[in-house]
Amino acid sequence: MRIEHIISTMRRSDFSFLKKLKMETDCLVVNQKTDEGNSSYNISDTITARIINTSESGLSRSRNKLLENATGEVCIIGDDDVEYLPGYIGFIEIAYKEIPDADIIVFRFTHEKERETRARYFKIKRLRMWNISKAASVEITFKRKSIQDAGISFNNNIGLGTAFPSGEENAFLADALRAGLRIYHYPKTICYAVEEHTLRDSDQAKSYLITKGAAFHCIYKRMFLPYAMAFILLKKRSLFKSVSICNALKFMIKGKREYLKLSEV
Repeated sequence: MRIEHIISTMRRSDFSFLKKLKMETDCLVVNQKTDEGNSSYNISDTITARIINTSESGLSRSRNKLLENATGEVCIIGDDDVEYLPGYIGFIEIAYKEIPDADIIVFRFTHEKERETRARYFKIKRLRMWNISKAASVEITFKRKSIQDAGISFNNNIGLGTAFPSGEENAFLADALRAGLRIYHYPKTICYAVEEHTLRDSDQAKSYLITKGAAFHCIYKRMFLPYAMAFILLKKRSLFKSVSICNALKFMIKGKREYLKLSEV
């Protein structure tokens, strides 16, 4: 099984940062900057990065270019600021052998190297529409052929670099489910990433909720309202204390409406 990292980054002229990720296999990097062209970078004696420089902007566009150019049998969606934990490649190989019908396997990441911080499920679990919104991009791996055969791609209207800068990975998973692909959670941690902090400022919370509204529309379609309400009730105390429940729902509906207007253009 050939496993390949696919990593989005921006404005890089030096790729030594890849060594800090502690990857155990080759990677494909899309680097969004002003000029274009392909190159390579030797991370170690045995691990190589293929580099695609592009003048396109936006995280979803970057990830779609990664999908177009990836060659691995299994791909790991990555960011440029994570750190992979020793033995993670072995976990991924075992998972795909243990769940042969899986098209996508979602693992775990942790906010602290010394302990688990996102241990939601403790056994293999089939993921459905109602529990994919908790998945983070750095937890997601997939069989490249399954994604290509189903014609799945990232939504260019959401994600960093757009008016709605998050949720593209969850919309990607939702589209995969609608296409009939099988998604599983596998209870092993593969990397470490820095924790997001509580949105203490009401303006930050408003922007966050508008973005979530757009993403939730892409994910849940006609079931937007009940899922939006459940999200608000679940996250109110931990993430956006400065906004009332009523206003939080208004902001999410606003995000949905703004996304629909943008889609019509």
